[in-house]
Amino acid sequence: MAIATAALKLCVSQRGHPSGHPTATGKKNMPHAIARIAKLKAGNVGSSEQHTKRVRETPNANPEIDNIRFIGQADTANSQTLEALVRQRIGEQTIRKNAVLCVEMLLTASPEYFRPDDPGKAGYYHPERLEAFQRTVHKWLDDQYGDRIVRAELHLDEATPHVHAYLVPLDERGKLNCRGLFGGRQKLSKFQDSYAEAMSPLGLERGIKGSRARHTQVKEYYAAVTKSPDLTLDMTTIQHQLADRTRAIKEKEQARRTAKALAKEKSVLQQRLIEAETRIKTQNKEIEKWKTKYADIANKMRDLSLAKVAYELGLDPDPKDKHKWQNQHHIINITGSKFYDWKQTTGGGGAIDLVMHVNECDFKQSVAWLNERFGEGLTLEAVTYKTREIIQKEPVLEFTPPVPDQSKWQAVRKYLTRERKLPSGLVDRLHQQGLVYADKNQNAVFIRRSMDEEKITGASLRGTAGYNNTFKGLAKGSKRNQGWFYFHQGEQSSDPIRRVVLVESPIDAMSLAVLERTDSKKTLYVSTDGTGQIPTEFLAEVKEVVIALDNDRSGREMAQKVMSQLPNAIRKTPKAIDWNQELVNTFNWSSLNRSNEIKQHQHEQDRGRGLSL
Repeated sequence: MAIATAALKLCVSQRGHPSGHPTATGKKNMPHAIARIAKLKAGNVGSSEQHTKRVRETPNANPEIDNIRFIGQADTANSQTLEALVRQRIGEQTIRKNAVLCVEMLLTASPEYFRPDDPGKAGYYHPERLEAFQRTVHKWLDDQYGDRIVRAELHLDEATPHVHAYLVPLDERGKLNCRGLFGGRQKLSKFQDSYAEAMSPLGLERGIKGSRARHTQVKEYYAAVTKSPDLTLDMTTIQHQLADRTRAIKEKEQARRTAKALAKEKSVLQQRLIEAETRIKTQNKEIEKWKTKYADIANKMRDLSLAKVAYELGLDPDPKDKHKWQNQHHIINITGSKFYDWKQTTGGGGAIDLVMHVNECDFKQSVAWLNERFGEGLTLEAVTYKTREIIQKEPVLEFTPPVPDQSKWQAVRKYLTRERKLPSGLVDRLHQQGLVYADKNQNAVFIRRSMDEEKITGASLRGTAGYNNTFKGLAKGSKRNQGWFYFHQGEQSSDPIRRVVLVESPIDAMSLAVLERTDSKKTLYVSTDGTGQIPTEFLAEVKEVVIALDNDRSGREMAQKVMSQLPNAIRKTPKAIDWNQELVNTFNWSSLNRSNEIKQHQHEQDRGRGLSL
């Protein structure tokens, strides 16, 4: 019925109403802005392209008229298919088997816009109106979707001019997410609102908002608007179709009355919203303050205009395609912040990449070239833009622990058991668990892990080779604030943690575990490495937290800092300078001048501390 009605509309216009389409009341309606979408999966993209490129026979199309592609590269023997372009724009992200790869938009206006003097004259249009329509649609596509539109072309070879545009539905994170853009009535309505608002300067209006009428599918609508009028119909058939049209007009009037009732209800709701708007006014002011504060940061995230960069690189603009720049060696298509070189079949993003590509230079030379042409301010914007792109795309290398050297383990074990007086049973247990071992330099390696997943995030090192080795440090690539050296004692390994003790070093953690000599509660001994970085969220879930840092100025200051974050924690202080020294003293009490040793250590520690091991 939709096709027959459309055909009748054109036929009656030609015969009875050359000046326009009168309604039942004799008034003219404003022409409508019309937009429809079709969601294309992997098996549909190719067939859609065959139709729009006229590879497939189209009965309603005039083969003597050329269509106009105004976004995307013109077709050549070596052109990429539409699906290849779509997948290239999607990038390397994983695609679900049934995902929507592309959204086909059909954008047009009712025939009376293109030919107000004779809407039923299929294939005819006013050139100035067509030019305004194409220009406005092009601007709306650029403003609304940018380089996510991979192709758009104006079809003139059928009854009514219309645009086919292909959108890759990427969300603000760059992820394929058609549901996020067009899922549900509200988002589809927003899409219609946006298009209608953009087309309103041309005198086009939106359809009835909130109407319960079924939306015509793209294929159904396309068939209706492109079908030529059947002038061979007899009078009886025309009368039947006129009756159908009269019924459609009545239904439209009913829809208008429904919309009016809804508008009245809306006014009541708007009155209720006034109080809510008053309440959030203060919040809006606060938001504006934040926007102003960070406006300069947002501006720095913009890149240099690739068109300006292409001009400075000596490329010439294509008079037929504003997106194309070329010279003897390059044909570069620029869309937003992206470019693609059709001659060299490669592309990239941003001003720095474009200069590197055309000038065949490295990153530093590209930055110097931009600075010479555009100045320091704009160059810094380009560098900031490129840096953000790297941050978003470049994977972070996982930490790799130092390689264990079993031939050095006995020397490290001897240091821990004899010099530090740690029991061999505890040392061997942690060694078997992979938490303590030796590297090729005979350093004691203490593995650092996250609290939630026990993911290895780093390693603390303590030198043991030679006499009086003072080396302390972190293994290269360690993330200090994302992992800690820890182990547990007491109860069964499957039991929950009931108590956590914070100390400054791995050796202190082991020493205090020996000194406490308790198995009554499952206790986790955690080394903070003397930095005060603690797993706050994890500790908040534990009922009993003990802060057992060193007995010196730095330890006391750190303890106060941690207590401010964990006000219910308990403080515990060693009698000696630290817990390992207290452990050592239990074995060497008679031979040590303990008072002098504490004073000496306090003097050394108070001058400034690094890692404590």
